[in-house]
Amino acid sequence: MKTGLVLSGGAARALAHLGALQALDEMKLPVHVLVGTSMGAIIGALYAHYGSAEAVYQKIHTFVESERFHSTLSFAVDESKATSTHSLFERFGQQIRKGYFYTRLVTQPSLVPEDDYWRLLSDLVPDVRIEDLPVPFGAVALDILTGDEVVFTKGPLLRALGASASIPGMGPPVRYRGRLLVDGGWIDNVPCRPARHLGARFVVAVETSSDVSDIQPLPDSALEYALRSSEASRIALNKLRLSDADVVVRPAVAHIRWSDFHLFHDVVDEGRRAWREAAPKMARTRRLQAFNPLVRFNRRPYPDTAPSLVFL
Repeated sequence: MKTGLVLSGGAARALAHLGALQALDEMKLPVHVLVGTSMGAIIGALYAHYGSAEAVYQKIHTFVESERFHSTLSFAVDESKATSTHSLFERFGQQIRKGYFYTRLVTQPSLVPEDDYWRLLSDLVPDVRIEDLPVPFGAVALDILTGDEVVFTKGPLLRALGASASIPGMGPPVRYRGRLLVDGGWIDNVPCRPARHLGARFVVAVETSSDVSDIQPLPDSALEYALRSSEASRIALNKLRLSDADVVVRPAVAHIRWSDFHLFHDVVDEGRRAWREAAPKMARTRRLQAFNPLVRFNRRPYPDTAPSLVFL
């Protein structure tokens, strides 16, 4: 009975996956299939490559502390500092920066220039092909030309992760084989269904998304109302996707903003705690399915109207 590990997107909240992987290594649960979306895809791919949670932890920690990370994503990762500054000069400078980014938002394909985006990812992602990873791996992206859910299972790992993690409007859309790809979180933030297609029979999903009620503050502009409405739709879809998991690990990270990378250690600790808490249920469910195969076949199938699933 192959075990599939599914890691959700969530930007800084998805750092909880690092703690979950540390607890997984302690538990010595074999993982036969790894599938992830966005930051979950990045962390999952590194785990498949290095085979060690500690190695992935060190790699990600060095990455988010790097000068290139902070300079490329300064408008996001400096957000916590911007809200606490008391300097009138600094506040004035922040407003100028915001004006620049708002202008870029309506005149360019992405806030982060394409060259900067790929240089940043190249610092983190090894130059390997997906099919050469020791563990079968899939990274999910959304094709905005067709609406297809695209799962990378072959080809350059950097290209796959670049597509899966390219938040619409922030990162550049990725052109690949006639498709135009963006962050997979907009179509399948917890890709359990692709994990089953890759052979998993027991699926554990680590889910780090927030709920609609957790999104604060309430909107006070037309743009914020539109964004909140879009996020509510994504969260509703996310709940449907989770129905195909056998066990869901839920780190309590809803209060973490997507840009709160400075809370690295707190988020990792919560991921470790959540996995350990879920471990007894995980073991029971896995034993039950091993001794009673009918349990895992008594699952509601996806309707014919589900989005197309395309494997590359």
